Amino acid sequence: MKVYISSDKDALKLKDALIEELENKSIAYEDLTEDGFDFVDSSNAVCEKLLEVDGILTTGNDDASVGIVLDRYGAGSYMACSKHKGMVAAEVSDERSSLMTKRHNGARILVMGSGIVGEDLAKSCLRNFLSHGYDGGRHQIRIDMLNKMM
Repeated sequence: MKVYISSDKDALKLKDALIEELENKSIAYEDLTEDGFDFVDSSNAVCEKLLEVDGILTTGNDDASVGIVLDRYGAGSYMACSKHKGMVAAEVSDERSSLMTKRHNGARILVMGSGIVGEDLAKSCLRNFLSHGYDGGRHQIRIDMLNKMM
């Protein structure tokens, strides 16, 4: 698993804090942020990279790469990520949601807003998201329903 991370200009500080967390945990990552990125650019960069390396996943895959997208409030990036076929993104601002969206929804992209969550909470959300897999089973019904929508 590799983490692809990107942010717009409003979330650069939070992105750097999360990269520090990834480095401290020896988790492979790639920062896709480029100068001048807005939330659409950063979202597209992560989604396109995930599709390039792992393609569209129809079931949760604990070995697949994941994405982290950050902007000021999270909503814009979440909407942009959700426009990509095969991407299950989750905008979170609490630890429980970051855990459950991975376990029950098979989310591949964690979206957070730097104006909503602080560094400590964001790091905790990241740890929850990365340390748990997709539960499958009865939850696969939802994944199948989402995949049929695209």
